[in-house]
Amino acid sequence: MHIYLLPWSRVQSRMDMVRKDLSEVWREGIGNRFPELNPLREALIRELGVGTTPLAPAFRRYKGRFWEELSFWALPRRVQEEIERGGVIPSPLMGLVGISDLLPTYGLDWRTTFREESLRSFWRSHLEELVRRLFEGAVLWDFLSTEDRRVIPFPENTRRVTFTYYRGNKRVINTLPHRAYTLRYILEMKVGLEDIGRINFLDYKVEEVEEKEGLIRVKMRSEGRYI
Repeated sequence: MHIYLLPWSRVQSRMDMVRKDLSEVWREGIGNRFPELNPLREALIRELGVGTTPLAPAFRRYKGRFWEELSFWALPRRVQEEIERGGVIPSPLMGLVGISDLLPTYGLDWRTTFREESLRSFWRSHLEELVRRLFEGAVLWDFLSTEDRRVIPFPENTRRVTFTYYRGNKRVINTLPHRAYTLRYILEMKVGLEDIGRINFLDYKVEEVEEKEGLIRVKMRSEGRYI
């Protein structure tokens, strides 16, 4: 099984695609991949005064560079279906969501305090069992930020792939577009662990692949002609 860990975004669209309240769509069983988290979400929404409308799927709600460059709606249907099956997004509001889960706009982040602890600490402690079941034996393609990654208690029996990017001799700091292009290439070209070295986009190519204790680090380098 392959799971694609995708970053949430502070930059959010105010798009209104579903004219219902969040609790209403949950009762109808739509746009909610992890309903077991609903009691925690409801408490958080109530106590922090988060609005529950308007709603839009995560791939439309989030507007950061990763989501702009991914352009989920423009991908081939086969690739969309793969991301819908395997895509998981950590969310300060919802814990974990799928790419098509319905979200309101929200201004929370991992440092927001809830019941005398940060949302990062709150969700990490409550996601452990769900993550263990969801990730067991899976290959994790990790496109998260460092901050997002601290929320996930990764099980030991997984193989996790991370990417670093270099432009010439300098490490790239803002890698959101790079992560989106990498994900698109992996899915469009059907890349697996056995041929991970053939990933390339623009003038980025794989320079080195290193695996230690289930963590696979992929270093990509470009000549800096594009991004």
